Amino acid sequence: MNARRFWTFAIITCLFFFGLVFQTSRYTALKSNVLSLERMEMDLLKTGKELDANIAKLANLERIEKAALQNGMQIAAPEQRIIVTDIQAGKGSAQEGYPNGKQ
Repeated sequence: MNARRFWTFAIITCLFFFGLVFQTSRYTALKSNVLSLERMEMDLLKTGKELDANIAKLANLERIEKAALQNGMQIAAPEQRIIVTDIQAGKGSAQEGYPNGKQ
């Protein structure tokens, strides 16, 4: 009976040891995945902040006007402007494209 107990105890101990090694390796792999995802998140946040800054720069009307003037564009005179209206919905004045109907 002693031999039977010994082998049972030895098998249970070996199974416990292999289970512990397996769990440890899984933990290590998950930890490296988490660190990789955290690095990726930080990179994405940095990229998002850079994109927000670029959008703010591009949305600045003064900057757009300055860039247009530097590239040789000119501000259109009133007689050079064309007003486009929708024929189906345009039952009103020709100045419908302006907020208050005025130029």
